[in-house]
Amino acid sequence: MTECDFYALIIAGGKGARLGAGVPKQYRKLGGQELWLYSTLSLAGYAGCLGGVVVCPAGKEAHHRTALDTHGLDAWQVVAGGAERQDSVKNGLEMLQSLASGKAVLIHDGARPYVSKDVVARLLHAYQSGQKAVIPALAPSDSLKQVADARVASTLPRDNIMRVQTPQCFGFDTIYALHARFAGANLPDDSALVEQDGGQVFVVAGDVRGFKITDAMDWLMAEQIFATTHETRIGHGYDLHRFADAGKEDARVMLCGVALPHSHEIYAHSDGDVGLHALTDAILGAIGDGDIGVHFPPSDDTWRDADSKQFVLDACKRLKNMGGRIINCDMTIIAEAPKLGADLREKMREVLAELLGIDASRISIKATTGEGVGSIGRGEAIAVHAIVSVAMMRGEA
Repeated sequence: MTECDFYALIIAGGKGARLGAGVPKQYRKLGGQELWLYSTLSLAGYAGCLGGVVVCPAGKEAHHRTALDTHGLDAWQVVAGGAERQDSVKNGLEMLQSLASGKAVLIHDGARPYVSKDVVARLLHAYQSGQKAVIPALAPSDSLKQVADARVASTLPRDNIMRVQTPQCFGFDTIYALHARFAGANLPDDSALVEQDGGQVFVVAGDVRGFKITDAMDWLMAEQIFATTHETRIGHGYDLHRFADAGKEDARVMLCGVALPHSHEIYAHSDGDVGLHALTDAILGAIGDGDIGVHFPPSDDTWRDADSKQFVLDACKRLKNMGGRIINCDMTIIAEAPKLGADLREKMREVLAELLGIDASRISIKATTGEGVGSIGRGEAIAVHAIVSVAMMRGEA
């Protein structure tokens, strides 16, 4: 195997009550995205990630499955956790057993949103070098005291003390067997099972940003890191298509992924969905990656009568590959006809929400006319303006 081949296991099945806010911390939104998704998307983005499992609270499986599907993580599975963390890990490993035997597995706490690429590289390099249990760790910066009854009992030497983080890397067969052997032992982390069995755990340098969010101060630090490592970009797209001659009884117009009966069809190379074309250009504009004509030229018969949804999905994939995600979308449709009532616009929002992987509440679709002016006002054409905002890691593009 290559040094990057691995499966990932995200532990997000805890109650997460200490953070407060009335919601388990894995579902609290950091920068508009649920906490557990950060590490999931980060690990899934590695070229060598073959798939993974998210362990969630019982009853939340459908919620996680929908989120994974939205982000195109078809190779990932969801399973309910157990009473303790060790039980949850065991459940996740059992889901992976038929796939991951003979490979590496990275086990990670979903409450640690910032996964360092360098740490993952160090873990996998050590694994490839023959270490079957590898963990990231940091030396403590504070003095360490052993305390009893609010009094210092002794001062502990810091030389050989480390703070352990995740992800932790193991040979799958090794850690799977240990979780079966020590089921219910309730050990503090997965490497402790290797220690319990008398095995060797190799240590690589961790990252201070890999801390676990537990209380309000941790959350504040996570927000500060997000603010300093991410930026918001705006993209604008515009498209206009002429209406073809009337005459077909079953004529229709594709608009924002919805087929609308109309007296005229769109004159276009693809399906002529002017809304999706404008949206594609808006996303590409936000990441500085050309326009729809560059990636899907009308001179190429491959795209004749093509479903324009694939253009949007391709732009979203390009955005994701650059470490970005869509925050919201605002569209204005300009046409004399077809008329777009509230029900139709709501249906369009639902289609776009699925395409973009965001909630429909983050999508606005407005409609206006050309007031009888120009080609639009004469009913000869339809146009759409689209604006998207995206969150991206600084320096990724």
